[in-house]
Amino acid sequence: MPKHSNSGDQARHEIERIDGDLHTLLIRRSALGAVRDREPPPTEGHWVPARHPAETAEVLRGILSRHQGSLPRRALVGIWSDILFAADTETTLHVYAAENAEGYWDLARTHFGGMIPMVTHSSAIAVVHACADDATALGIVPPPESVEDRKAWWDELAPVGRPGPRFVHSLPFVADENSRTALPRGYAIGTIEQRPTGADTTILRLECHSELSRTRLQTLLRQAGFDAQIIAASRESIRSSASRVLVANSGFVAPDDARLASFVVKAGDAIDRVSLIGGFANPVSGDANRAGP
Repeated sequence: MPKHSNSGDQARHEIERIDGDLHTLLIRRSALGAVRDREPPPTEGHWVPARHPAETAEVLRGILSRHQGSLPRRALVGIWSDILFAADTETTLHVYAAENAEGYWDLARTHFGGMIPMVTHSSAIAVVHACADDATALGIVPPPESVEDRKAWWDELAPVGRPGPRFVHSLPFVADENSRTALPRGYAIGTIEQRPTGADTTILRLECHSELSRTRLQTLLRQAGFDAQIIAASRESIRSSASRVLVANSGFVAPDDARLASFVVKAGDAIDRVSLIGGFANPVSGDANRAGP
């Protein structure tokens, strides 16, 4: 019994020492972060967030790649999110919270920490409009429906280079690991330009004169050099022949990417416009410490 007690005392004292070391490091990190945040942001012609999505992804990937032990990676993301976003004094989070749409509040808190104020909305389109009215806002929205016979919320997103929200994060950044409270899938939107991280997805919106089969569109995209997947489609109304198609391309696409012009030429009169409406660093796969789509 005395040996067991001594062992327990040693473990407790070691934990207390580690807690003190962690707190000291957090104080130092906070002080350095304050110095960093006083530096002028890079010039992009619009608001730049305190923590760019690409930078957040790179930090989290680094942390997750060397993580080991029993602490769940979702908990690790939550800890670092509180650290990364603690100094954000500008952002408001607008969160989709329709009836029977549980979990988006937790999804927002897991990725953005507990300090950023949040406002709930009963529809995804209301989240988009709230972000359109406030360039410093971010929104949490659900995945698009595969087919909508009305204007979809993603129809309202702004093309790259224009004011307004677009895709900036795919969430959760790390899949649940035997969690009792699974998080829903969703996206964060905001008036932020995508930056490449080496493992990315860019979202394209195709505006079609008439409905094309998904097979035909996939063929045209592949011929233009895209590694793309159609994820949703919408029409203004049931009677409308024109449609919009949402496409996720594996890899970063810049506004001057030659594949865009090639696709428009190959599609001919069938496509009226192709818009880049943001993108994101790929989340980390749930079964390994690697990036996944």
